[in-house]
Amino acid sequence: MKRKKILYVALFIAAFSAISGVVTYAAGVAMPGGTVVIGSKAYALSYANDSKNQDEISTAVLTGGIVYVKDYDEIWIDNSTANTVSASVIPSVTYKNETGVVSTYAAGDAGNSAPVDDEFKILSIE
Repeated sequence: MKRKKILYVALFIAAFSAISGVVTYAAGVAMPGGTVVIGSKAYALSYANDSKNQDEISTAVLTGGIVYVKDYDEIWIDNSTANTVSASVIPSVTYKNETGVVSTYAAGDAGNSAPVDDEFKILSIE
């Protein structure tokens, strides 16, 4: 019986780990250099410049808002004025990296995980 419980726990942990890899959350880190923020969405510059994502980026620009770019020196720039800005003006965003994996970032370019509504609890393994 003890082996069965250990097997269930191991399988459960493996399954949970695999599921959590589908959408990542940037925990405690800022957005990487080479990022463009359009309204409440952010993209790796390589993703935004890829022609296959042109429709998505065009829609974001049309419906978005202010555009900010984080250069590779980690400096934020207001795209309309070309002036540097403080990270504190950056809104909370959903970010797509170059392969389309989605992460969330808190306002001010602070990393955080998305809020979780349900707590994870193991009630019984028998």
